[in-house]
Amino acid sequence: MKKIQKKPLYFVLIGIFLNFYTAYSQSSNEISVYNWFDKNLGVESLDFENGPAHLNFDKTVNNNNRYYISENFKKGSINYNGQDYFDLLLNYDTYNDEIVLKPYGESNTTKINIIKENVNYFKIGNEKFIKLETLNIPNFKKGYYEEVLIGNDITVFVKYYKEKKKINKDEIDLVEFIPKYEFVLLKDNKYSSVNNKKEILALFPNNKRKINDFYLLHRDLKSENLALFTKNLLKYINN
Repeated sequence: MKKIQKKPLYFVLIGIFLNFYTAYSQSSNEISVYNWFDKNLGVESLDFENGPAHLNFDKTVNNNNRYYISENFKKGSINYNGQDYFDLLLNYDTYNDEIVLKPYGESNTTKINIIKENVNYFKIGNEKFIKLETLNIPNFKKGYYEEVLIGNDITVFVKYYKEKKKINKDEIDLVEFIPKYEFVLLKDNKYSSVNNKKEILALFPNNKRKINDFYLLHRDLKSENLALFTKNLLKYINN
């Protein structure tokens, strides 16, 4: 697929037009302007280096899938080469750690893996994901992490990924994707792993009772949704 480049006219026009909005940083007006230019100049004008086509031939068990939530694309935005793009149809392939773009709307079947090296962050719905690549943490898994502000200058980063398991059912080869998670906490300007109770207690020794109570009261949530359990626990500790 050919490389997609932004036409010079795009920069000239948007530079002139946005002079009227300099008092508002990424306001709704500014977002509307970006969307207008993207829509009227076409997707070929966007500054995406066209990545490979996104292909998915998975035959899965019980509608299981490789994506963050489902196979459905949602409205989102990306920061690509330092520039923001809004109202894009995006999905997140957590098995391959790829952002997937549907460039021509819901009616088109074209899907593209956006080149990861040029992405600073992206949003799907209200959830923001950033790239973490080099942290001094044992067994650190690099890639996209959801960024969740906890408060008191504390942030938790959640890595969603999936492992593939092959299954033979009724002489048909199927796959099952098993959700996995990694949790990193930024506290006092230091990154630490928070993948289990022991690591959390080490970072919050004065909150041992609150941590134990939360584990006791929310055992079901821990089993059903470990990511939500961990985010809620850290918010509870810092409340």
